[in-house]
Amino acid sequence: MVGSTNTNELLRAALNSGRTPSTGGKASTAASKRGSKQGTPRKMRSHTESANVSDDEFDDLESNASDDTWVVMGEDDSKVIETGDNWQDIFDEAMDALGEKRAATREKALATIVRIMSLRYLGEELSGSRITLLETLKKSAKSHKSDKESMLALLAIGQWFINFGMEESDEYAATETMLKTIVTDHKSDSVRAIALNVLGIANFISGVDFNDAVDVMRFISEKFFTSSTSAPISLLRQAFETYGFLLTVVIDGNLRLAEHTFDKVFKAHLDGLAADSVDLRVASAQNFALMHEALNTNTQDFEFDRQEELVATLQAIRQESAKRHGKRDTQAQRSAMRDVLKTIDGGEAPEMRLVLGGRSVSFDCWARIVRLHSFRACLGGGLPRHFVDNPLLQDVFEVEFDMSSDAFSRNEGRVVINPSSEIAKMRTKEMRKQRVAQNTYLQQLDYDYE
Repeated sequence: MVGSTNTNELLRAALNSGRTPSTGGKASTAASKRGSKQGTPRKMRSHTESANVSDDEFDDLESNASDDTWVVMGEDDSKVIETGDNWQDIFDEAMDALGEKRAATREKALATIVRIMSLRYLGEELSGSRITLLETLKKSAKSHKSDKESMLALLAIGQWFINFGMEESDEYAATETMLKTIVTDHKSDSVRAIALNVLGIANFISGVDFNDAVDVMRFISEKFFTSSTSAPISLLRQAFETYGFLLTVVIDGNLRLAEHTFDKVFKAHLDGLAADSVDLRVASAQNFALMHEALNTNTQDFEFDRQEELVATLQAIRQESAKRHGKRDTQAQRSAMRDVLKTIDGGEAPEMRLVLGGRSVSFDCWARIVRLHSFRACLGGGLPRHFVDNPLLQDVFEVEFDMSSDAFSRNEGRVVINPSSEIAKMRTKEMRKQRVAQNTYLQQLDYDYE
């Protein structure tokens, strides 16, 4: 997930650009900014309260807590998506404008591209020009004239992989080098954070297998998890979040390797819990929960080697006074630590629902919730549309939508979630075969993750 309030505001501004002001109601006020992104769960207002995209839809889904519902969009999402029959003309004009000399012109064009790619699945409609599009976006991302241009271009690159990246391992390999360079060398911490987020998205979608995920996790560890590391909180938090996102890939591919890999950064995560930042604490804690849940599934009553120390630290954080961080941050911290402790100390899985216009998708494990957060950070309020139209998200979350049913057209009923169906099995098998391929060398696991 994107690790800065500036990026959050950038995405919101891009998705709201060019819109007619709402007459259907007041736009809702954000309960919090992205800085407290994974703190406490929050019920978000239905989109029927406003014809505009509300702040709530772009602020962080605050935690992964039990028994909470995330209402993303309500009944009339099509009315706010100003990408109708002429969307391709608008998109082409924006692409042409990326060649202009004025940075402000390019920024405006990129905001348009981000809006369209978020609010519309383009995987089939622009497949013939996808490589040209990616190369153009990479050129803007490498620009050092405007941080805003770089951030918008990086957002668009993340969306490019969500739209087109399922079969693009070659394009990932070339883009990975650029993203790592930006994360390492760019002068702007906000640009570095969003590049790190996009690196995770691109790797998750287009990496050949879990070896590629481990490579990026090693890169993150070397850059941000060593004793000599000095980085701003927003960037460190993004490092923990991207690390956890890619850890879900390794867990699926080789659980023993995932455990071995996480052991190498266990202390760094404990250090994250010791930080003053609530955001950094929550990001660290949720990775502990993610790893514990996976290992507990494989080994009943699993405990980390330093389980007692970890549980004591989490309990102490949960009980901290509001005087230290303020009421809202303290509530977010308590809620997050409660959910993590339920998993690590009690073996209970989190539970959350994503509501799309009255239809509900359940997320009942940390891996699915961590993945949901990462995709939402890149798509914003366009996430529901991609859930319905984009086969990638349906593969990742094993969700099917019965678009032909009368109930769907009348906005009744629930999302069809049937991961055991033959269609779901075929799609999931195709999606995972690259990641879960058991490399002979790794199966022997004379593997030194250093």
